[in-house]
Order: sequence, then C-alpha cells, then structure tokens
Amino acid sequence: MKNVKIQHLRFFVAVYEERSITSAAHRVHATQSGVSMQIRDLETILGLTLFERASTGVTPTKAGDRIYWRATRVLLEVDELQEDVASHTDELYGCVRVGIMPTFARSVLGPALIRFSKQNPFVDVKVTEGYSVVLTAAVANGELDLAVVPGGDTPVGVRSSHVETDIEVLMQKRGSSAAASEPVNLATAPPLKIMLPGPGNARRSKIDQYLSNFCASSHSILELDSMMTTLDMVDRGEWSSVVPGCLCLASLDNADMLLSPISDPPLTVDYLLIEPATKARSKAVQAFAIELCDEIERGCQKCRDHFFP
Repeated sequence: MKNVKIQHLRFFVAVYEERSITSAAHRVHATQSGVSMQIRDLETILGLTLFERASTGVTPTKAGDRIYWRATRVLLEVDELQEDVASHTDELYGCVRVGIMPTFARSVLGPALIRFSKQNPFVDVKVTEGYSVVLTAAVANGELDLAVVPGGDTPVGVRSSHVETDIEVLMQKRGSSAAASEPVNLATAPPLKIMLPGPGNARRSKIDQYLSNFCASSHSILELDSMMTTLDMVDRGEWSSVVPGCLCLASLDNADMLLSPISDPPLTVDYLLIEPATKARSKAVQAFAIELCDEIERGCQKCRDHFFP
C-alpha cells in the first residue's frame, strides 16, 4: 500500500472545507482533475469513501469527518516544523495579514501597530477591517493569518483561543433628549432609539436576547453595519448605540458623551483570536498576535477600572 502524502491531506482538507472540487482546486492552485485524482488516490490508500459526490458538490462521509480532524492536526504539525527551522536570525521578516473589527480599529490597533513597527521594522503588516463573518471567512480561506472577533461558533478551517472578555456599553450624547444626567439602565430606561449591528455580527444575538429577556421598555432599533456612521449619529444626539467597551476608550473622558455599562444583568462580549486550522504562526505573526492581544487586554481592563473602580 502506498503511503499517505502531505499533498493528499492538503487537497483533502481543501475539498472538505470548500465542499466543492472546483473551489478546492482554485484554493490550492491545481486543476480540478488533479484534485479529483488526489482524493481518489487517498481513498484507495485508506480503503475508505471520504466524500459522496453529487452535481451540486461533495458531502463528507462519517469517515471523511474523522479523517478531516486528523488531517488538520498533521498539517498543523508539519507547518509548525517548517516554521521552527525557517529562521535563524533575531530579526523578524515577512508579512502579517491581520483582520480587525471596527471596535479595535478606533483605539486598540494604533498603539499595537506603533510598538510592533518600531520593534520589527522589516515586517510588513497588512490590515483588513471588517465584521466577524467576513473576517472569519477570510481566515478560513487562508487570506488572513489571524483576526480577533467576538465569540461565537467556530467554523471548519479555523482554530480559536480566548483573548479577553469586554463589557457592552450604552453610548449616548449627553444633554440630548434621549440622555439623562446620570448613567442609564438599559433594562428600565424609557424607550430609546438604538442602533445595533446587523444579524451577521456575532454580538447581535446576545444583545437581542438581552433586550427580549430583560428590557421592560420597547426600544426602537435601527440596524447599521457601519461603525463610523454609528459614531457620527450618536454624536448628532438623536440616536444611541450598544458598543463594546474597547470602542469607548477614546470617549471615557469626553464630557459630551454619556456611557452606561449594560448591567442588571451585565452584558459582555468575548474576544477570540482565530487562525487557519492547519497553518502555524510564523515568528512575525506570533509577535504581532502577542502585541495585539496585550493591547486588547489593557483596553478591557481600562474600561473595567473606569466603570467599576
């Protein structure tokens, strides 16, 4: 019996995650017939049927599901081995492709980028800003090395680790008709006009559950997947928004803003660092991940200290 090759596993994982021979071929830069041949070869070696074929795509068998999780572990180990021997210098080189939510783009990313760039002048950093569903897909497809997203279901092709837990905050313009002179309890406040992210945002389901289970008032909701517009509309005074604490860092000492942590019960958001399931961190990616996560932890702690001294 022939041995299983790394290429067999790479092609198999691509087909499993894409659910399509054609899409997998595009992803691994191979021909469709070449991918099909590698999958048939692997099935022959293992003596197993890994996929059910149909005109609409492929569906993994139970054997395919089991082999997938083993294959991702093998590929991750191989990639980590290559990274271990790739560099013998103290200087870091290469490129880091990172996905950032608007929450972090406003106040967390800048300090992390400044420190990292000063310490690692030969590393290129490419930042993509987007919401969790877009960033997660880009990580799974290998278009990003890492991203930080709100906690939620982790899809195939992605591995995750917990970074920090943040508090959700009601942000209003102080002195507007909607705002009072003291912090507002969202659960008991008079009806407010509140902007929320769309259903594709991982935070939305927890906010909806809070409004449904704990709010005595019927607030007016506007869906808006644009953080810059959200902040602009809050600043104009008519609308409020529920935002993560880290987004409020630049406004903590702004006398024009009324910031009220969601409480009774508290509403929180977990931040997860996500990475491709089979790709090891390069030394440059590792260094940037540490810098970014440290800054997120400092930001969350600063919010907690401000609201709950």
